[in-house]
Amino acid sequence: MKQEAVAAELAKVVRARREGLGVSQEAFADSINMHRTYYGAIERGERNMTMRILLKVCKGLGVKPSTILKDAGH
Repeated sequence: MKQEAVAAELAKVVRARREGLGVSQEAFADSINMHRTYYGAIERGERNMTMRILLKVCKGLGVKPSTILKDAGH
């Protein structure tokens, strides 16, 4: 699978999880100490997350990285 497709699938899962929490992109980005435009690019699949960023996002979502990867089909 191409890297862009993986980023797009992860983006969908991350966005759905954040929306499930009822939190705006901006509020979520602030809560994990990330710039809102950078976080927005993650949710649009425009950025490839490093392991460090994935861990940060998952901690904010309250899920394990393995859960996010599984939900994204990886």
